[in-house]
Amino acid sequence: MVPFGEEEKFGVLVKKEKIREVVDKVMNEEQGEEIKKGARRLAEKGKKAVEEGGSSFNNITWLIDDIIQQTRDHS
Repeated sequence: MVPFGEEEKFGVLVKKEKIREVVDKVMNEEQGEEIKKGARRLAEKGKKAVEEGGSSFNNITWLIDDIIQQTRDHS
């Protein structure tokens, strides 16, 4: 946490300005629409990955199964 009044000393104001610039691009320019489309595509891929049968769902299921199997093997 940055102490009140010492934001500039810690570079927080610079970071805030860069964030503001990026948000302005996303909200106001044609480039922003492309960024939003890309974000929507990634969100959809992420949702599919965690659904049953998706890659992340399968990977965590395999991990859990492997842990259970190793626990049984060492009992």
